[in-house]
Amino acid sequence: MGTVVAVVGTLLGTLAGAVITGWWQREAIRVTVRAEHTKDRHQPRSDAYKAFIRSAIALRERVLDNDGYEDSTEAEEKRLRSEINALWTELVFLGPRSVNLIASVLLDAYLDIIRQMVDSRHLRDSWPRIANSHTDEDAEEDARQDYENSLHTLEHLAGELTLGINAFAAVASTFLNDDGTTPRRARLWKKRRHLPPPILERP
Repeated sequence: MGTVVAVVGTLLGTLAGAVITGWWQREAIRVTVRAEHTKDRHQPRSDAYKAFIRSAIALRERVLDNDGYEDSTEAEEKRLRSEINALWTELVFLGPRSVNLIASVLLDAYLDIIRQMVDSRHLRDSWPRIANSHTDEDAEEDARQDYENSLHTLEHLAGELTLGINAFAAVASTFLNDDGTTPRRARLWKKRRHLPPPILERP
């Protein structure tokens, strides 16, 4: 009898070991496949994120150049707007939603600067006309002050753009650092998350 029990115990132990080994092998394969899939999807996203950030940094440096800001031209403004819209279009279809949301904030900050560049250019062009129109000195001084204020606003918006760049970089890098090897939560847990709270009876 003891021999039979020992044999059965050995068989059960062997079977359990085989089951556990098989489970670990399947799980390892799943992790490897998931990691490769994540890597394949991350590469185009990484390229799009980098291009988006580089464009924003270039615009910031354009405004905050140490040699002083040089007014834009209509052609440059159109080029910058076209460039960022093209980069945004590529990025938004790659996702995910968390990155797209913060990217939209950075896009708004970028476009705010372009609009301010347009306003500054118009104010720059109107100042000499006012000066040459032989109006009173107060009007000329007001025009000059409006232009300077516009440039100060442009610098402030460049600071806002910097905050947007940093926020986008943080969210994007966090997403890209997920290499697909982190175990996924059980589906049962996901279902339980959305269960409504129990209804409490009144005392």
